[in-house]
Amino acid sequence: KVDMESLAEATSGVIGSLLSTTMLCPLDTCTTKFQAQVLIEAVSSGQVLSLYQGIGTKNLHSFFAKFVYFYGYSYFKKLYLDRSGSKSIGAKANLAIAAVAGACTAIVTQKTTWNDAFGGLSISLMLTSNPAI
Repeated sequence: KVDMESLAEATSGVIGSLLSTTMLCPLDTCTTKFQAQVLIEAVSSGQVLSLYQGIGTKNLHSFFAKFVYFYGYSYFKKLYLDRSGSKSIGAKANLAIAAVAGACTAIVTQKTTWNDAFGGLSISLMLTSNPAI
């Protein structure tokens, strides 16, 4: 038997993904062409190592952000299972837990002044839906 609710949600997700991909395709193409141009320039001028500029900071941020996200996800999942008495979590609870973990990550990893951090926080919180999905 086909679960119609799951089928409808999956169809909605696919349509949204196709619409997003179609709308953003020109930007992706421009980005790819620009990146290829930079790569060719770095290789031809012998400056390949310059492409790694800032890698330490990026890795540190990535490490910290992923640690906070996965720790938070695991913590909130365990909390949900303990409080609900369930042995597993459903899709909706999983999405909610992932979104909360993403929101915690966005809040904790803002690395600017308080005013600047909260100025961009609303956009960061909206973007937490991406890893949740």
